[in-house]
Amino acid sequence: MASAEEILMQVIDRREFKPTSEECPFCREARVKENGSKCLGICRNPQNVPGPLVYPHAMQTWEDAVDCILWAMRDISTPRTDHGVQVLWEYAVEHGNMERSRFFGFSSDMYHFDHFIGKALNTYDAFVRNTGHEITQVSTMQDGRTRVDVRVKDRVGEETEWIFIMVRRTFGKYEGCIQAHRIVRADFPHLSDI
Repeated sequence: MASAEEILMQVIDRREFKPTSEECPFCREARVKENGSKCLGICRNPQNVPGPLVYPHAMQTWEDAVDCILWAMRDISTPRTDHGVQVLWEYAVEHGNMERSRFFGFSSDMYHFDHFIGKALNTYDAFVRNTGHEITQVSTMQDGRTRVDVRVKDRVGEETEWIFIMVRRTFGKYEGCIQAHRIVRADFPHLSDI
């Protein structure tokens, strides 16, 4: 086995490797810039992926929407890294809005997917690679939104209770579809305020 120093001294023929600008479908046909690069920086952005395989649809019920979210978070990186969070983002009724949201229970922006990824993985850690869930109750709230109570079993088997507050979208590309307005723990102290 070669030592670290010996490995570092080995000459690598860089002609064998294609640079990103030749592999990337965005950069392949781009013009060469002053610095000699063709890279447009598009493929380096984690948002530059196709849409999720699971998304809101008008035929889904309240329970279907919650199931789709939790199943996607269970298999979070299938078919690609953080696909489950991308599904959650599509089901968040206020995603992409510039106004503040209380989707997570606290005031937060929802306009940038990269920011959403971090907040979602932190707030909904119990959903990531969960080992199962059970919808325990579906009810209509006084303001007309639908409350779905869910028991989630996390990756180590610990159960937590969650409340999904769902609405039917009235405009946009998901008009007529069910999406999540808020997702909080059942013991959330300000439940009546959200």
